Amino acid sequence: MSEEENINREPEGSNREIKDENILPTGQAGSSAETLSAINYPLSTEENMETHPQHLHKAPGHGWKHYLFEFLMLFLAVTLGFFVENQREHFVENQREKEFIFSVAEDLKQDIYDLDSIIDIRTKKDKMMDSLLKLLKAPDIEVHGNEIYYLARWCPRTYRFYTHDRTILQLKNAGNWRLIHNKKVSDALQSYDGYTRSLTVYIEEREETLVKILYPSLNKLFDAAVFESMLNGISFSAPANNPKLLSYDKIILNEFANQVHFLKNSNFYFLTVSKKLLEIAHQTRSILKKEYQLE
Repeated sequence: MSEEENINREPEGSNREIKDENILPTGQAGSSAETLSAINYPLSTEENMETHPQHLHKAPGHGWKHYLFEFLMLFLAVTLGFFVENQREHFVENQREKEFIFSVAEDLKQDIYDLDSIIDIRTKKDKMMDSLLKLLKAPDIEVHGNEIYYLARWCPRTYRFYTHDRTILQLKNAGNWRLIHNKKVSDALQSYDGYTRSLTVYIEEREETLVKILYPSLNKLFDAAVFESMLNGISFSAPANNPKLLSYDKIILNEFANQVHFLKNSNFYFLTVSKKLLEIAHQTRSILKKEYQLE
């Protein structure tokens, strides 16, 4: 080895160690091997796990705030779902209510038309029965055969009112009356329904009973052949040859006159209730149109 190489070659041992020690902070000098190992080489995974196990194995925190937050979120979700479902049901019920109201309004419209017709024809019938009662008491009754036959033939005809109550029956029988939220409308419909029942059940049933009582007297006084000759399709016309009654017995005539009298009173009562029902029908339909903005 040349002299120049010996000069440039660093001495082994203490000088190297002194340089290594000089890079350490004061007071932490140690063996060079241990020091370099501690500085230049990190701990292995196993050593890290052993050194800091509390950081690697600790589960995420689930304190009371976390559970309270989850409870509140669940509560809000359930409440919102209930609110949405309630709104949906409310919307559906409102739509059904409007459909029922529209249908009731159409039924009332048809009832008004029918009541107008029935009131008109029953008013004519009232005048006919009044004329018949006068003729039955006339001293010259035998010369009024044409009129008496014609007027008597009208007596059994009752002209009943058949209300269009399909929608109201659905409201009552299917438990749908609760859908009518407007109290004013509900009261009006109940009032109309009550008047309708009094007309179609009590008054008409009584009238039917009086008509059945009338038939025996008709058989005693009027010739069936004359009635047959008066037919004109579903209607009839007055005879023209002044037909005679089968009897002019005052007792039989009086019995028939009494029966016509009671039938006339029943018809008058029917007219009174029908006119009131027609008035209520107009009022109720006006309320429906106003409250639900119907055309």
